Amino acid sequence: MHKGFLEAFGSDQYFSTLTIDQSAKYVSAGRLGAWGAGFPDFDKMEVALLFGANPLVSHGSLGFLQNDPVKRLKRARANGLKLIVIDPRMTETARNADLVLQPFPGQDAAIAGGILRVILEDGWEDAEFCETYVGAERLDALRRAVDPLTPDVVEARAGLEPGQIRAVAELFARDSKVGSVTVATGPSMAPFSNLTQHLADCINVICGRFLRAGEPVHRINGMGMNGPVHAEAYPPSRAWEAGGASRIRGTRLLYGERPSGTLSDEILTPGKGRIRVLFVDGGDPLTSFPDQRKAARAMADLELLVSIDPWPTPTTSFAHYILPPFMQYERADLPMNLPGYACWPGGWVQYTPPIVPAPEGSDLVDDWYIFWKVAKNLGKTIVYNGVRPLDTDRVPSTDELIELVMHGAPVTLDELRDHPHGLFADIGDQVVLPPRPDATGWFDLMPDDVQEELDRFLATDGAPGRFMRDGQAFTHLLSTRRMRDLFNSNGRFVRTVRKRTPYNPAFLHPDDLAALGVAAGDRVEIVSAFGRVVAIADEDATIKPGVVSIAHAWGGLPGSNEDPAVTGTAVNALIDNDRHFEAVNAMPHMSAVPVNIIPLR
Repeated sequence: MHKGFLEAFGSDQYFSTLTIDQSAKYVSAGRLGAWGAGFPDFDKMEVALLFGANPLVSHGSLGFLQNDPVKRLKRARANGLKLIVIDPRMTETARNADLVLQPFPGQDAAIAGGILRVILEDGWEDAEFCETYVGAERLDALRRAVDPLTPDVVEARAGLEPGQIRAVAELFARDSKVGSVTVATGPSMAPFSNLTQHLADCINVICGRFLRAGEPVHRINGMGMNGPVHAEAYPPSRAWEAGGASRIRGTRLLYGERPSGTLSDEILTPGKGRIRVLFVDGGDPLTSFPDQRKAARAMADLELLVSIDPWPTPTTSFAHYILPPFMQYERADLPMNLPGYACWPGGWVQYTPPIVPAPEGSDLVDDWYIFWKVAKNLGKTIVYNGVRPLDTDRVPSTDELIELVMHGAPVTLDELRDHPHGLFADIGDQVVLPPRPDATGWFDLMPDDVQEELDRFLATDGAPGRFMRDGQAFTHLLSTRRMRDLFNSNGRFVRTVRKRTPYNPAFLHPDDLAALGVAAGDRVEIVSAFGRVVAIADEDATIKPGVVSIAHAWGGLPGSNEDPAVTGTAVNALIDNDRHFEAVNAMPHMSAVPVNIIPLR
């Protein structure tokens, strides 16, 4: 509904979590290229390498362990899967791994580059795949680029044990032939996130870790259209270059979206195209966007702010209208559905009807209805899901919209109603087809802009206990963290969740707590080059010393000085959005942030 609504008004100002979470994946695909048939089935992998992913808690690693992760991982391990986890913390997922590396945050690019160097030096790449889809010249460019990243260099700068880089390369590339690499939120929020994703994807490319012609197709989109699957490379598209640069930091549309890291500036910066009206549907920019004070100024500057939310949040305090929607058990819906992508194993899909009535006397609507009604009142027609215009004389039902979402899907809504626990769309005996005759795609392993990012990364200064930012030295690095009962800002205001998780502690290694003279439950001040916040310290022996691990999307209004035991700590107050960010997607540096920890007596 969102994009159809904006198109009806001639606007392309669409901002979502995509561009402030893992948009490096899209940048990498645009600069490196992509593979049409995707990755092997997780259940059949011999090895899996996870950078900064904790799917046993997040349920968010698409294509790996998104659904039922504990049982699926146990089953895969019983079938012989070797798991490698790279994370500053011994996470719930890492505890099930064969090999765990605990680096300092922000060093994933070095680690990926070091793994590539060992693979290429020892000849463990898939030579046939590289000859067909890379070429000797591009492979040599990668070889030259990662040459400075010897295992010794990488292990020293990342704080790893000697021999760990080679151990990963051996297990992944020498000893296993089926399995792939995935990168998740941790590295995607750190400095050089686009470079990290690119180099990690290069591991998959040079090892040929993709489905090949003749292999069974193991997943389709049960909620949308599907087509033949071909084993072919899609060349770098750099689709963002097709549109003009925006007025904020020269950013461009990224697959139909504006970078969320620029929204505050799009509101505050005078000139043509300045945003004056904002609809926020189920989000909380005040606790999610970097530079919390700027985000607050932006919300206050709007001529109209409409917040669609069942909870009072810091963002709703700025809203001119707060419209409460039906919640998840009060409305019909489908699972998460990304157009053109098979999110779920097999072809699984489920329709969930409303199962509880809205509270008696409540005044609630579906969030989609708000956009339909506003468009109707202003004489605009919404083309829904690109399928057909919505009738403006009659309110559509949610089920009608779901049927439009499922346009061209392999199952119908009626079939889903007959299977209340969901079903698997029939994949049949579909196999990956050979490349089409006109398919001449290739992977560009080291384009000029990626080389430039790697050169800048190699020149960065800093060492354990002296992490640099803006010419200042800091003692710790702040790292992102998942919390079991929450997903970003979602769930924070649920009473039962808050009873178990009342705030977001600043977790430190016991040795760090002792060195600071701080005990669990004490208040500390976390100071970055940009801001300072008060947090409640807690102990976590699974964290690498020198790292403070704290979840985002908490806190109250800026300047309110509210007790962190009540509101949590606003991590985004430590982070700027206009000085430390990535090219192309304007992704702010929200992890691996240098900080000092000051005890508060």
